[in-house]
Amino acid sequence: MKFEQLNNNCNACDKCLTPDFSVFNCLTDDEIAQLKMEHSDLSFRYGELIFKEKQIPTGLYIITKGKVKVSKSGFEEREQIVRFAKEHDLLGYRALLSNEKFTCSASAISDTEVCFFSKDLIFRLIENNSKLAMRFIKILADDTRNAEERAMHMAQKTVRERVAESVLILKEVYGLEEDGNTINATLKRDELADLAGTVRETATRFLSELNADKIICIEGKKIRILDLQKLERSANPTF
Repeated sequence: MKFEQLNNNCNACDKCLTPDFSVFNCLTDDEIAQLKMEHSDLSFRYGELIFKEKQIPTGLYIITKGKVKVSKSGFEEREQIVRFAKEHDLLGYRALLSNEKFTCSASAISDTEVCFFSKDLIFRLIENNSKLAMRFIKILADDTRNAEERAMHMAQKTVRERVAESVLILKEVYGLEEDGNTINATLKRDELADLAGTVRETATRFLSELNADKIICIEGKKIRILDLQKLERSANPTF
């Protein structure tokens, strides 16, 4: 694993650790001070691994800048994208809390910076703060629900519907650029295909259909949404 360790003087701690969306916003001032003192700041370039499937976790990560894909090796080592993660998202917590090896790999899909917190530090905080323990339980429960919904969608939706849904997922995760229509992410076609659970050629064909129907506009590796309502209907035709 290649990475650059930055100085432990990141100015993003207050931004990442205390807002409402942070798992750590239930900690005391002293506990927040521990996190600030004991974290490490790591930087990854595009394509570099943050952690690898089957490795033993030594802590968890918060993305402070950039975008990450989380994926598994499937049949014949084919990559299956499980989810995408962005700024403020947690990585590596499931394997850490279950004391098992990583079941997925995480790699940067843009220049990315993360805060790393050691296993020992996280376990000390959980032991002393029951609210933090409940936060992690809630996150794990949400993960289970999302996995169940994704499995149902993969089984019941057509490939075109899954490709359209994948575009909506990218919009939800990464947001839009200043024009209010272009998804703020640059992805290869095979990465979108992995998210939709299909092969690159099939994903490209259905993206081209959505483009021809003037639902989206494909501009290189960028996707611009032209008609959000039609895209939503393409992903969920029964609604």
